[in-house]
Amino acid sequence: MHNPSKGSEGLSMLSEALAQQIANEITDVIGFNVLITDAAGTVVGSGDERRIGQFHEASIEVIRARRMIAHSAADVRDLVGSLPGVTIPLVIDGDVVGTIGLSGSPEQVEQFGLVVKRQTEILMQEASRIGTRLTYERAAEELLRDICDWHRSTFTEAQIVRRATGLGYDLRLPRVMVLISYDSHSDDVAVQGQPVSHRVLRAVQDAFDSATDLVAPLARQVVAVTTVVTARTPAADAALTDRCRKYVSQVRERGWDTRVGIGSIAHGVEQLNLSSQDAYDALRLGAVLDPRGQVYDIDRFRLHQAVSVIPAETRDRLSRAVLGALATDNDWPHLQETLIAWGECGFNSSRAAQRLHVHRNTLANRLDKIARLLGRPLDEPGLGMTLYLACVVAQRAG
Repeated sequence: MHNPSKGSEGLSMLSEALAQQIANEITDVIGFNVLITDAAGTVVGSGDERRIGQFHEASIEVIRARRMIAHSAADVRDLVGSLPGVTIPLVIDGDVVGTIGLSGSPEQVEQFGLVVKRQTEILMQEASRIGTRLTYERAAEELLRDICDWHRSTFTEAQIVRRATGLGYDLRLPRVMVLISYDSHSDDVAVQGQPVSHRVLRAVQDAFDSATDLVAPLARQVVAVTTVVTARTPAADAALTDRCRKYVSQVRERGWDTRVGIGSIAHGVEQLNLSSQDAYDALRLGAVLDPRGQVYDIDRFRLHQAVSVIPAETRDRLSRAVLGALATDNDWPHLQETLIAWGECGFNSSRAAQRLHVHRNTLANRLDKIARLLGRPLDEPGLGMTLYLACVVAQRAG
């Protein structure tokens, strides 16, 4: 996880990140541009990011007077880096630490002035009270949750991207969403003075420690990660899977039952949101279809994912119509297992026998029995694929 709390430079970066987050969120709410300056009048956060780093001369008079001042178009004509609007001092513990400015007609924006000032001061006081690192982590957590819930939210993609940029994350890079669920069997009881949820989060951050990795708790006993990848190539997939398996093996010794769902590659907020849904489906389907596994890539379960959205009544009709007497035979579990392995091995009997760890003759006998029960030859065009799909549906229902 990107850690801006290292060193004085990191503290400065974090202050700017917090100021940028505040400016973005208030700008999005009131519809007027908001900028924040430090005590020297330098812009450290702005809804218009082009203004960051500029000198805002109107702030100097406000800092000196310690009161809100409105500036008309005529007033700012000779003021460097200033626009019409209102500028308000930010006061923490009696000291003016900067200003917040609202751009627009003074008559329009003045009504927001005191509310915006108070909200900003509360956020800054919270940052001072709990520490800048925790404030940064809280902002990152809210960002990640909003990405995962974006399909139900009112945020625009531009708003999410802007917040991410303010925190130091580039969402334009290709990323994959990873969801990590855990069960500690301790109901978050503190161990060595620290809740298990915090220890799990730190363990995930240790595993995904790149400056580009965004890691945060998403829900109770679920941690989300969005990690940068080069591409979904076999080598890249193997590297990400190995990284997840390494995490699983490390935390197993601590008594945490954990599973990892890997989503699809994503560019931008919309695709990251879909990647989070894919990662959730991988966790959900993997727990049913491969209960002994612990790392599940959605690419393994694409068919099951598609089947899961088919109405239950339609799935039941498919199973009954296609499987017929197979599903009531005493040997049905072995027959179902055989058809699934046969289908997933490209209907190659040798490979299917190896996968099932049975002799090829055993497989042939099972396939002969299936044909007899159905009263149809298995080389009938399309029958093998239909049987495979019906077995997948029945497996999911089971």
